[in-house]
Amino acid sequence: MTDHPRRDFLKTVGGAATVAALTGHAAAQTDTHGRANARTRGRIDKIGHLFPAGDLPRYTYAHVREDGMYGVVGSFPRGGNLFGSTLYDLADLANPTEAHRLESPNPFTRTNHVRFDGTRNGLYYRTWEADTEAGLEGVEAVDYGWGAGTPENPQVVGSVETPNTGVHTISAHPEEQVIYAVDDADDIPAIVPIDVSDPTDPTVVGLFGPPGDCHATEVDAGRDVLHCAYIGGDFEGYATLDIIDPLAPTVIGQFDYSTRPDNTSLDEVGFSNCHQAHFDPERDLAYIGDEECGGVPGGKHVFDIGWDTGSLADPQPIGFTRAPDAREQGGDNVDCACFWTGHFHDVTHTGGEVLLVDGGYRQGTWIANVTDPTNPVPTERYATDDVDISETEDHYPFTPPYNWSTVYNEARDFFLSHDTLTGVYTFEVTAQPARARNGGGPPTNYDIEEIRSRRCVPKE
Repeated sequence: MTDHPRRDFLKTVGGAATVAALTGHAAAQTDTHGRANARTRGRIDKIGHLFPAGDLPRYTYAHVREDGMYGVVGSFPRGGNLFGSTLYDLADLANPTEAHRLESPNPFTRTNHVRFDGTRNGLYYRTWEADTEAGLEGVEAVDYGWGAGTPENPQVVGSVETPNTGVHTISAHPEEQVIYAVDDADDIPAIVPIDVSDPTDPTVVGLFGPPGDCHATEVDAGRDVLHCAYIGGDFEGYATLDIIDPLAPTVIGQFDYSTRPDNTSLDEVGFSNCHQAHFDPERDLAYIGDEECGGVPGGKHVFDIGWDTGSLADPQPIGFTRAPDAREQGGDNVDCACFWTGHFHDVTHTGGEVLLVDGGYRQGTWIANVTDPTNPVPTERYATDDVDISETEDHYPFTPPYNWSTVYNEARDFFLSHDTLTGVYTFEVTAQPARARNGGGPPTNYDIEEIRSRRCVPKE
């Protein structure tokens, strides 16, 4: 473990100056219905896709190694297979290939989340979350090149159990040999730093942060901050933690959702089920996603954490959008409950624009232009349904798209996106103008009526 002073971080000179600096590009516009028009910038195009062969896992969160050469995705054991994680070789972005599939420790343990080690190639971590009492709860270290393991023949080299409910998500520090797990009890601190300096013997060092059900964390090494999304329990909302000492986080600030309106109307900003907290690498902003299942779907909030009058100690919401086709969820069929809410997103600065890209369940992969953080505007989307999958009763959600996550890789300037049914996608996202007035992109990208006609999607 290394000690260092808080890193200097380049701050903007206020919101007005930031927008003014971007006036050489078309500003975000909306049509009379509030949807993005063709002048809004933010375009998505598929580079490559790999549909898994053989038994079909139910894929979950995907992550990219810092150099962009490998991707890894978690999955739930189902349909007779025990697969917990899959490693992809991304050397050719147009043609991803599968390096390995690694089974879960038992049929009752699922891997909702995966992360590459932040400081060493050849290691990734996958979560243990029990489906039943027979399942495991903790984190596992996988060697695919760090020691004796290889991409084709990985080895599980270490594991650690967590004290309470099992691990739903993890994050990895890019400069320290530390990962952060969440152990989501409702009324005790839920953030679990794990010392992985020896990956064969990961060590839990304690419980930190506000008491509550923390759903996800993200390490912001430039600010020495852990951004945390609390989905329920004693605290629900967005929290920032100081990680100057990576193994002993301390609370900086909190934004309490309980003091704000819920997601009850498509026409109003709502705060409920805080799901993901992500930061802007170049501006003092954070992007917080809500996952609301049933009724009005959750959307994406922009928080000022130093951009104008907000701060890490006093985060202030300044912008909000939902997915392009957001609509009431559920109806008479509970299986439709989560289909139009947001899920895991990432952000890129490109061509003078700032674009948030989300893996948005039935929405596929979609973009919001957040160049003006006070007015996020959806631009284009791509339905990750390139494979015609026959409906099957034992493989929820039965038909694609059902996109789980999208993550950006700066080294090679691409997004990795993963559909739980149809596999891995690589995308180019650019600041070119969107290609349709309704925020849909070209017809080859997305057919909303065809998607809505599928099973489990309620019709108006």
